[in-house]
Amino acid sequence: MPTKEYFARHPPFPSDVPVVQLECLSFTKIFARDAAECERLFQACQDIGFFLLNLRGTEEGETMLKHAETAFTLTEQIHELDQDELKRYAFKPPADLFGYKSVGDMKLEDGSPDRMAFYNLSQDDILGNSPCRPAPAIVETHRPDFRDFFHHARLILSRLLSCLDAPLGLQDGTLISFSPLEKASGTSLRLLKALPSASSSDRRTDLVGHTDLGSITMLFNVVGGLQILPPSAPDVPQDSDWRFVRPMPDCALINLGDAMVRWSGGVVRSNMHRVATAPGAQREVERLSVAYLLRPALETSMQRLRGETTVTEDEEEEFISAKDWERMRAAQIVKGENKPASIGGKKVSMMVARGEVLAS
Repeated sequence: MPTKEYFARHPPFPSDVPVVQLECLSFTKIFARDAAECERLFQACQDIGFFLLNLRGTEEGETMLKHAETAFTLTEQIHELDQDELKRYAFKPPADLFGYKSVGDMKLEDGSPDRMAFYNLSQDDILGNSPCRPAPAIVETHRPDFRDFFHHARLILSRLLSCLDAPLGLQDGTLISFSPLEKASGTSLRLLKALPSASSSDRRTDLVGHTDLGSITMLFNVVGGLQILPPSAPDVPQDSDWRFVRPMPDCALINLGDAMVRWSGGVVRSNMHRVATAPGAQREVERLSVAYLLRPALETSMQRLRGETTVTEDEEEEFISAKDWERMRAAQIVKGENKPASIGGKKVSMMVARGEVLAS
């Protein structure tokens, strides 16, 4: 999340709401390839697929925080534009997921409209891998800022994925190699706004429970509202089973997506999460957030990786590209054939020093 100065502009997160306990990892230690910190990262990716990442202490981390603050400012300015202007760039799912989504365009589990708006920027568009998409003037003006965000966010996540290569029995650099900057992908920067609540009794889900489809996500937010469904929750959860994530200054929230579960043969976890009305006095303010969603290049194979471990199986899988796999998954969800649920988290133990994974 952005710096303490940003947090000071908003009501504090309350101390009397149920929160999920997440590991808070040091990017400084991960950057230095500290074995114990990498082991904590791998364990968090198995247990719940979420962790906080403190970005203070390295030039790379400090720069990422500055990019996040710039993105927050631009998020606010974009959502202040007239609705008629924004709807000129409306996204058209499932064929086109980039552009503007207004409040109410999606439905919650009970059929009621959602309360989340976002503007989704395509990495291919911003980096010039595809023809420039029509966009509001503020996006055009700040293309260099968004370009810097894409480059630096990938750098940060490359350090995290490198810590996962060894315990999965892969050569260093394998996982990040599936998402090269110069190849077409669904990687995006999502600038989100959740509406404030009108009253203390007006509390409900703003964005339906889901897992992320891609590889890994980095989220920055200040106001609460994001909730995680703990692994211990029943198969049919109630509202009381969900737990808030407490935003922390100077930190990003990291979570793994479904692609990582598929590649790892279920070793790591992609966990259900949703956005609900912010707790306490935070419900009275807009909830802005910035999410970088890293996805594999469109032609990347989604077959299970064959690392030097004992956790993969020997059956042959047909080749399927990331492009076709993502389309298939999206179609299944639309048809109700694949309802959102947490996946992965097969228990293994890691021996960092030897780069081995042993089934437990």
